[in-house]
Amino acid sequence: MAVGHAGVSSLDADAERASAADTGGHGPAERPVVMGPAPPAPPARAAWSGFAFDACSAPSQWVMNRWRTSSPFTGVGIYLGGVHRACAQKHLSIRWVERQLEAKWRLLPIWVGPQASCTGYDHRISGKPGKNGSFDAARARGMREARRATASARALRIPRREVIFYDLEPFDTGTSACRRSSLAFLEEWTEELHRRGYRSGVYSHVNAGISLLSRTGRHYARPDAVWYAWIDRAGSMPREYIADQGFMRTSRVHQYALDTGVEFGGIRMDIDWNFVSLGATSSAAPPASCDQVASRVAPRTLHPGARGPIVRVAQCLVLPGDRHPTKTSGQYDATTARAVLHYQRRRGLRPTGSVDRRTWISLLARGHTPVLKKGSRGEPVRRLQRTLNAAMGQRRIDVDGTYGPATARAAKVYRRSLGLSARPVVTARVWQALERGRALDPVTGHPQ
Repeated sequence: MAVGHAGVSSLDADAERASAADTGGHGPAERPVVMGPAPPAPPARAAWSGFAFDACSAPSQWVMNRWRTSSPFTGVGIYLGGVHRACAQKHLSIRWVERQLEAKWRLLPIWVGPQASCTGYDHRISGKPGKNGSFDAARARGMREARRATASARALRIPRREVIFYDLEPFDTGTSACRRSSLAFLEEWTEELHRRGYRSGVYSHVNAGISLLSRTGRHYARPDAVWYAWIDRAGSMPREYIADQGFMRTSRVHQYALDTGVEFGGIRMDIDWNFVSLGATSSAAPPASCDQVASRVAPRTLHPGARGPIVRVAQCLVLPGDRHPTKTSGQYDATTARAVLHYQRRRGLRPTGSVDRRTWISLLARGHTPVLKKGSRGEPVRRLQRTLNAAMGQRRIDVDGTYGPATARAAKVYRRSLGLSARPVVTARVWQALERGRALDPVTGHPQ
C-alpha cells in the first residue's frame, strides 16, 4: 500500500470541516467515546468476486477506459486521504467516481491515517492505556479517522454501504500496548463507520493487524471485511496466521503481488494485484491473457449462437478494443458476427460470419511478425507454434515459446507448400500466408 509522510490534503481538510459540522462545530476527537455493543453493519452491497488493482494515484479517465476492456480487473483501489496518504490525487473527483461506477468498476476506498504506536511513522496511534486500560485516546482517534474518511467518501459521492478500508501497515504485535491500542483504534473505526452508513474494512499484513483481528472475541466489533497482504498465489488463505478461518472466508481481499509493472491496452502502470471475494465464496483462477488462452485452444468452427470458453478466445482475438478474455461474453452474438465479417473482408477471407478454420489460422497469427529460426524464443514463437498447429490440422508442436526441432520441421513443411526452400526459417512470406489463413491437408501436407 502507498503509505508516506504526506501532509493533510485539501480533500482531507474538507472532510475535517464536514466532520466538525456534524457535531455543531466541535472537532471529532471531542465526541465522547461510545462503549458497549457495536452497532449493526449496514446491509452489504451486491456480492462480487474478481481481480482488482491499486496504484498510488487514481489513474486518468483515459487509462481507466483502456483498462476496462483490456485488463482482467473489475475493481480498483483508491486512496481517499489520511495523513499518511503518499500520492496526490489530481484525477480523483466526483465526476471520476461517477464515471467509474457507470462503467461498472467496483471501488475499494482506502484511508491511510496514523499508524501503530510502535512504528516509526510521523503520525501514530496513541499507545497510552488511559483510565482502566481502555485506550481512550486510541479509540477517540479511531472515531475521528472514521468520521474524516466517511466525510471524504460522501464528498466524492461514494455510495453508502460500501466498504472503506483502513490501511494499517506492519507493526510489532509482540508489544502489548501497541497491539491493544491498535485493536482499540480499529474497533472504534468499525463502529463509527457503521453509525455513518458505511461498512468497515481493514488492510494490513497477515502477521500484523489481520492476525490480531482473527483472534478477537465475540464482544469485539470486527470489521466487515479484511484486505490482507501476503505474497502467495491469488486467493490463498494464510492459515498459519489466522485463528478464525470463518472470519475471512467470504469477506476478503488478498493483495498477492506488489509493485508490478504491467501493460494493458498499450498503457503501462506500476500496480499491486488483488483477488477480491466480498460476500461470495469463489476460487481464483489466474487471469490468463488473450495470447495465453489462444495458445491452449483446439480450434473448431464456430457459428452464431455458439457459446463457451472457445467463443471467448475468438472474441478476444477479433473484437475491437484489445479485449481481455475476462471481458468477453462467451456468447457468439450479433456483435461478434459483425466483427468476424469485418475481419474476414479486410483479410480477403470468405465472408461467412462464422469462425472457420482459415479464419482461426488468420486470427491466431495476428501480431508482430519477426524473422524466426532455431533458438528463437518468446511470444512470437508461441504465436507461430499455435498457428502452425491450426494450419496443419493437428497439434504437432508444443506451444512453449522455444523454436526447437518440432517447430523447425513444421516450418519446413509449411514453406514447401508455399514453393519456398525447405529452410527452417520463418520469414515475412510465411507470416503473410498464415495471416491469409492458408491451410494444409493434415495427411498430405498440400494446400487446401
